[in-house]
Amino acid sequence: MIYLNLLNLVNELICALCWGITIRLILIRHLNSETKVARFNTFAFVLMLVNLVVVLPIFAFLLKNLPIQSVSWLSSLVVATIDVLSTFNLILFCIFSWCTRLRKCPPTVQDFLVLGAAVKHGQVPPVLATRLDKTINCWKTYQSAKIIVSGGIVQNAKTSEAEVMAAYLIAHGIPARKIICETQALNTWQNLAFASQLIKSQETVVVTSDFHVLRARTYARKMGLNWSFVSSKTPWRYCPLTFMRDYLGIIRDHWWVFCGSTLLLLLVELLLK
Repeated sequence: MIYLNLLNLVNELICALCWGITIRLILIRHLNSETKVARFNTFAFVLMLVNLVVVLPIFAFLLKNLPIQSVSWLSSLVVATIDVLSTFNLILFCIFSWCTRLRKCPPTVQDFLVLGAAVKHGQVPPVLATRLDKTINCWKTYQSAKIIVSGGIVQNAKTSEAEVMAAYLIAHGIPARKIICETQALNTWQNLAFASQLIKSQETVVVTSDFHVLRARTYARKMGLNWSFVSSKTPWRYCPLTFMRDYLGIIRDHWWVFCGSTLLLLLVELLLK
């Protein structure tokens, strides 16, 4: 019994560390080298893997072997329920995000809207580059369409995200007359809200990263914007933290749904026991 209680305490601590350290890594938004980017993303992936293949199976073992309704059993049940729900929803989010890559542009397109992301020293980072490359490939089929690039000046940068994006598009063969810069937006909500003031057509395609589609599309629907979304593939070395960041952003925006689901699941589990 003492062994099981100790195992439960250690497992809960490991669970908290896996999620806590990952969230801490997410909060470090600006890394000064690609080596650190790769290292931090690999570390986050390992932490989530440990949670999935070590922590969750141990919780299952403890719930089966601890005395039912003991303090340790109840503690394990609560932490395990939160962990299972968080991990399961994360897996569903990743699957949905990857599936967005299969979506094609509608038959007619009048405008492309490219959502911005942080730029580094006036240069387009890899995640944003994939969005712009996707836009370039799509625009070749709809060359009468305008391209709106949205993003303001963040983190004391000298140039707005939109201007850097426009320069990238021009360097890759897009005529400057086809590009419109929206240089005030500082987040996804503002990207869509400010761009909607420049776009009058519903035949608009929003281009963003695969991990970003769900949150951006949710915001668009709240604004009454019936725009289509296509996504770009996120480079693997950026996947763990970018996917986790947007996943946690969705939980933040819909925390009452997550809390309600957790309480309901706990109630069902207790009734079944």
